[in-house]
Amino acid sequence: MPDSFINRAKQFVLDNLENDNFGVSELASEMGLSRSQFLRKIKSVTGKPANQFIRDIRLEESIALIEKDDHTASEIAYKVGFSSPSYFNKCFHDKYGCTPGDYKKHAGEEGVLAVATKAPAPGNRMKLAGMFLLFIIVTVAFGYWGAKLAKPGEAEPEEIAIAVLPFLDLSEMNNRSHLALGLTDNLITELSKMKGFRVTSRGSAMIFRDSVRIYSEIAEYLGADLLLEGSVLTEDDSMLVNVQLINPFPQEEHIWANQYYQQSTKILQVVSDLSYNIATEILNATQPAQSTELPEVDEQAHELYQKGRMLWLTQDIRKDKMKDAVEYLSSSVAIDPDFAPAYLTLAECYMALDRLVYDHAEEQVYRTNARAAVDKALKLDPSLADAYTTKANLVGKLDWDWEQMKQLAEKALELQPSNSDAHLVLSNYFTVKGEYKNAISEALTARLLDPLNPRTLSFLAERYYIVGEYEKAITTYNEVLELYPTFGFAMHSLGYVYLQQGFPEKSIEIWTELQDLMRNKPVAEFYRTGASFEDCVKFYMEGALSGQDKYCCNQSVVSGLFMMVDDPQGTIDYLKVAYEVRNEDLPFVLSYPLYYPLHNHPEFQELVNEIGVVLPKSNPL
Repeated sequence: MPDSFINRAKQFVLDNLENDNFGVSELASEMGLSRSQFLRKIKSVTGKPANQFIRDIRLEESIALIEKDDHTASEIAYKVGFSSPSYFNKCFHDKYGCTPGDYKKHAGEEGVLAVATKAPAPGNRMKLAGMFLLFIIVTVAFGYWGAKLAKPGEAEPEEIAIAVLPFLDLSEMNNRSHLALGLTDNLITELSKMKGFRVTSRGSAMIFRDSVRIYSEIAEYLGADLLLEGSVLTEDDSMLVNVQLINPFPQEEHIWANQYYQQSTKILQVVSDLSYNIATEILNATQPAQSTELPEVDEQAHELYQKGRMLWLTQDIRKDKMKDAVEYLSSSVAIDPDFAPAYLTLAECYMALDRLVYDHAEEQVYRTNARAAVDKALKLDPSLADAYTTKANLVGKLDWDWEQMKQLAEKALELQPSNSDAHLVLSNYFTVKGEYKNAISEALTARLLDPLNPRTLSFLAERYYIVGEYEKAITTYNEVLELYPTFGFAMHSLGYVYLQQGFPEKSIEIWTELQDLMRNKPVAEFYRTGASFEDCVKFYMEGALSGQDKYCCNQSVVSGLFMMVDDPQGTIDYLKVAYEVRNEDLPFVLSYPLYYPLHNHPEFQELVNEIGVVLPKSNPL
């Protein structure tokens, strides 16, 4: 009876191996038991908690894949049902005492038991906590204004994955959310500078703002070993900050916590100083305190910056919101002309506005302003890693200076190893240069750092599309849409993949949903009439070419419409327009499989050479 029960349960797990949502509740249902009955039964028969029983089966299957297939660890993680490669690596190491990469290298010679002798000693949890506190101590000397984070010759610590969850605003009126968000943002920036730590990017961490999920679920989604959370309570000229460090596995454990009370007439200055204050307290307990003088920032300028930054961080990328953000940030630097972060966020907002307009004259104003703002930020503070990624995007996508773009991204990673945007920049570089394995590798690294950001996931999906890995592209775009059902870019791009697969009816189906989302009723209704794919595209083209509202007028996108109706000269004409206005999508669009038929067209080749793109071959990988 016990063997039969275990074999049935194991087979259900194997049948759903790639489904990362198949957990205890689903397995209990398949076994015809309530969740509580199944938990008791599996524990009595195996001596393991149900979650561990499922996880062990997945890990055992990963061994077989490692030994027989040439997959990356990230690919194997998804194949055996882990939603996060970093969580897979952690679980694998906990079970076998080595990473999947080490196992692959040594298993053939020594076997897993030999590799497992390298397993860490007990007490690893306290080591994690100690290393994290050590990081905070180091932060004392190198606050937000940033200096070097590691001394020459120092041993680098073991990599620990940390996620900073959005701090809660507990003010009476809930009107200081920009302060709590700013504190979260600053702590993420500080941790990201530290080698030896992999820090979840803000784009993914912010998803769990106001979340009711348990810590272990959040950590698994984010691939984090530790979670840092806190709250901010402000009243008049005082601020109370609660901070705690949580180890979510195998059982939730709060391993460090503290409370900080500040009285200041410059309450917003405390946002920048908090990590310094936390670190000073810990440092004083271990060695004589070291003083670090932080530059003053005008209180009003800082508050305006935090309000503008909040609009940017919440990723509500609409023209009116970005203009509001620009107004806040411009007022901030008018008050304090030496405040580098405000210039950096100002540059990012101008770049967002550039993508939201298709009037060439207006685009040029935003691009000029973005260049001036990011250059000012770097002049004031050369240690701002995000400023290098912002400038890298400018010189790459707009100037097509690919080598400078690469150098700037590498500089950002020197300053902030956990900078996911820098890895996306490098992915762009390798895509343009035709080095697709490297392009996908960088996109996968960005995903590891920012696993729930729809933009990051869509980057990866686009790379899969470019190299002809259509099933992987579809899976990744659908992952985006499961998390963000209204993320229009993923819906638009998914249609391209279906078309390349030879399923135009699926393209129209997903594009119909997109037009419903855009509230473009005439197009959605026409698509539902059952008209041919070509007629649907021509109907949409009429609105796009006339510049009507709710139609995409992006020159690179419009060129693709001509390609879909077999009009190569119309495609070339619009690609030339995109070239003239320096459309930032153009260098990557040229590599799309949609344009394969134009590879021998002399005007197409001329554009490719001018931009410096290396076109994919029939089998890019």
